[in-house]
Amino acid sequence: MKKLPVLFALLLSPFALKADISQIQQLVSSQNFGQALKSVERLLETKPKDKQALFLKAVALQQLGRDDDAIATYKQLNKQAPSLPEPYNNLAVLYAKQGKQLKAREALINAINTHKSYATAYKNLSNIYQHMAADAYSKALAIDKTKQQSPVLALATINQIDKEPKLIVAAAEIPLVKKLPAVEKAKATTPVRDDSRLIINTINGWSNAWSAQDSDAYLSYYASEFIPPRGVNRTSWEQERRIRLKKPRFIRIKIKSPRVKMLSSTSAMLSFNQDYQSDRFNDAVQKTLLLKKINGRWKILKELTSS
Repeated sequence: MKKLPVLFALLLSPFALKADISQIQQLVSSQNFGQALKSVERLLETKPKDKQALFLKAVALQQLGRDDDAIATYKQLNKQAPSLPEPYNNLAVLYAKQGKQLKAREALINAINTHKSYATAYKNLSNIYQHMAADAYSKALAIDKTKQQSPVLALATINQIDKEPKLIVAAAEIPLVKKLPAVEKAKATTPVRDDSRLIINTINGWSNAWSAQDSDAYLSYYASEFIPPRGVNRTSWEQERRIRLKKPRFIRIKIKSPRVKMLSSTSAMLSFNQDYQSDRFNDAVQKTLLLKKINGRWKILKELTSS
């Protein structure tokens, strides 16, 4: 058997076939994801723990539609480098694509915990909450889901690990739920009345009743169709709330930065920051309330809380 020329032999060697990170990044940027995956897998044969290479592998898998493989790779990178926010962000996008909003939220919170000013994760987290709120709204009003189209979630792909991730803003993000079909149909024929001021007054009354530890007044702000959290039935939830209102010696509730979004003339979404103080416990959370106008009065249908 003839010996191969030295140059030809070198070209066939794994080291010659292996691309470096910058070359793989260029393949990803040019959307040549198949070749990028082949190249990065060769690189990982010699550098199995290279963080940038693992990240690019996950990005390529994600863009090739191999979501389960991409998720496994992002998880591997999360264990290896838990301080990197980008893998958490892209993992959240894949979970959102699969309809796993709670897992997506958890991943985005992990991203934010690595860098408190990480803009992309904050934007994506905001949109995840909008999706969750819209879903809860649909359930609360018993909207027929067979008549709705599931929102298509674009991939918020970040293509490289950056030294200053807080400055990165992805070109594409998890899109905001912009409409609910049943509500939009009503808006097309009937102008939506802006009850923002009345809604804010209502929620101030709710917080004042809470601060006064007046359980009857507090519970009166909840609609009869209110859906308690964690699958608890309404009677058990009310009993629990009455106990929690009476136990502390004092309660102080402050509502900050309320934001109202009218969904229809009789439905709205309210988001705000809430400070809670008592002799037993203090905390600050973000809340989103879904409200329904019943007999001229706005009442709470659903309550979503995030820390």
